[in-house]
Amino acid sequence: MSLADKLLRKIPQYTRNSRHLRSVLQHGTPAKLANLAKVEYERMRRRVRVDSHPYLLIIDPCNFCNLRCPLCPTGLNDLGRDQSMMSLEHFKHYFDPHAPYLFEAYLHNWGESLINKNVFAMIEHAQSKNVGTNLSSNLVIATSEDLDNLIDSGLEYLVVSLDGASEETYIKYRIRGDFQRVVDNMAELIRRRNARGKTTPVVEWQYIVMKTNEHEIPQAEAMAKELGVDLIRFIPVGMPFEFRNRKEVADEWYPDSVKGRVESDGTEQQYGQAGKPGPCFYLYRSMVVNADGGVSPCCVVYKKNRDFAQLDDAPLDIPAIWNNEKFQSARSLFSPEVVAGKRRPTVCDTCDIFDYHPTKARAPLPPPRGDVIEIHRQKP
Repeated sequence: MSLADKLLRKIPQYTRNSRHLRSVLQHGTPAKLANLAKVEYERMRRRVRVDSHPYLLIIDPCNFCNLRCPLCPTGLNDLGRDQSMMSLEHFKHYFDPHAPYLFEAYLHNWGESLINKNVFAMIEHAQSKNVGTNLSSNLVIATSEDLDNLIDSGLEYLVVSLDGASEETYIKYRIRGDFQRVVDNMAELIRRRNARGKTTPVVEWQYIVMKTNEHEIPQAEAMAKELGVDLIRFIPVGMPFEFRNRKEVADEWYPDSVKGRVESDGTEQQYGQAGKPGPCFYLYRSMVVNADGGVSPCCVVYKKNRDFAQLDDAPLDIPAIWNNEKFQSARSLFSPEVVAGKRRPTVCDTCDIFDYHPTKARAPLPPPRGDVIEIHRQKP
C-alpha cells in the first residue's frame, strides 16, 4: 500500500478533498509544489497577471453523448459549438505543455468520454507523465473490454453518474439510460478491480439530488454499501449556465426536502450551490480545453463564442494564453488591479457564483441572469 493510500484511509470520504490530496501526495514534485504555492499566493493576492501555471487540466475527449438529460446542453442539443472527437495526437499536443505542473487531469466535460476509444490511451499517456487521471461516465455503453481498459489504463478515479435507486426514478432524468446495466457495470468493475488486488480506479457513485429522486437517498446509500463503491456523493442539480427560464427549471427539478440548496457555511455543498467569496479559483487553478481545442474560462461555460482562446497545431505558449486579454479581464473582476490597456468584458461578467471585488460592477452582458441570484442566494 502506498503512502498516499495509508494517509488517505484516515481521511473521511465525505468531500473531494481527499481525492485532491491523493493526487498531491502521489504526483507532487518540488516544481509542482512550488507552482501550487505560487498559484494560491497569486489567487489570494488577486493578481490579474500571473506568473504561475494551472495545476489542474480539464480536457474533453469528445462532446458527444448517448443520453439526453434534460438539464444538459449536450443532451438538449444546445451546446453552442460543433460536436467533435479529440484525436490522441491533439490530446498530447494540448496536454504535454501542462504536464510539468499538473497534479490531475479530468478527461471529461460535455460528453460521454467512453464514446472516444482513444480515451484509454489518453489516460495511459497522462499517467506516464506523472499526472493523476479522473473520468466521469454514465457507464451505459461500457463494454466488458471497456471495464478492463479502465483498470489497465491506470485510471485513478472514476465518477459514475447514477441518479436514482430504481429504474423508474433513474430514467426520468437519464433519458435513454439503462439503470440495471449501469449498476451491473459498476459492480463488475469493482469486482474485477478487487480480484486483481488493485485499489484504482476509486469508484464514486455520483447522485444528483432532484425532486424526482430525493426520496430514494436512503435506498441509494444502502445499495452503495452492498455494491462496495468507495464513495457515494449527493450533489446539487447542475443548471446550464445560459438557461433563461431558471426559476421555472428550479421549481421543476430542485429538491424540496433537502436543506442546503441556497445556504452555505463555507464547506462543500452536498446539495446546494451557494455563492462563494471571490476570487474565482477556476481562473487561477485550472484550464479547460474542449474537444475542438477551444479554451473556456471554466467547466460551467460551454458555448464556443464564450471561449477565451483557440488552440491549434502551433506550439502552445501557456503563459501567453493564461495572461491574454480575456483571462486578465476576467481576473480583474475580483481584484482592485486594472488591466493594462482597455478591459474587455467577458462571459465572466455575468457569473454569480463568485463575489466580485467591491470596486467592480457587473457588466450588462447577455443572457439576463437576475433570477438566478434569487434562486441561489436568497436568505434563509
